[in-house]
Amino acid sequence: MGLLVVAPATLVPGRWAVMGAIWLYTRAITGWMALCGLNLLVRRLHVLPDTEPAVIASKHQSWGDGICLVSRHRELTYVIGDHMLKFPLLGWILRRAEAVVVDNAGGKRANGALDTGLHALQRSGRDVLIYPEGGLSEVGSKKRYRLGVYRLAKDLNRPVIPVATNLGVFWPQQKWEFHPGLAIIEFLDPIHPGDDPKAFIAALEIAIETRTAELVKAGRRSLR
Repeated sequence: MGLLVVAPATLVPGRWAVMGAIWLYTRAITGWMALCGLNLLVRRLHVLPDTEPAVIASKHQSWGDGICLVSRHRELTYVIGDHMLKFPLLGWILRRAEAVVVDNAGGKRANGALDTGLHALQRSGRDVLIYPEGGLSEVGSKKRYRLGVYRLAKDLNRPVIPVATNLGVFWPQQKWEFHPGLAIIEFLDPIHPGDDPKAFIAALEIAIETRTAELVKAGRRSLR
């Protein structure tokens, strides 16, 4: 349904109409969440730098993660796996939104698409969202953190803002069902990529997983 809502905006030249339609759709979804008893709290947005754009590296537990983030940060650019371009309408919308395309969200060059996306990001100065694990992970679990986030931050010369969440407790993975409660998305202190990718990934994983575990524990308690 969301694709059909956003699709007409692709007929308008430029990026602004598509991004506006996506933002309105995300606001409608978060409004629907609230009507179902699921409220959203986005904490510490102030850690996003005022003087430079950032790479936002978020835990990914639910379809709703990106929806909720965009609802509070309209001008985000997204990193997507090239497999998403196989869906014609979705691929067209994401291209019009100037999404950064990588090879299966791993950060490798996907037929030059990543380089094109990086150049667009450098020109626009927009924040960019990436999921370091490359896909959804079940609540209470994690996947291997990939180097794509490091390459992205290093190439762009940007700080990385880790993001923890417990949204998956209330909006399970790939389901359109909500459990009443307070879902939290929390921005953490910036991490700079530096020259040691392994040390960076380890620090990023510790920051996201530690705070996510705390938020999940609190969220699960609230369901009882």
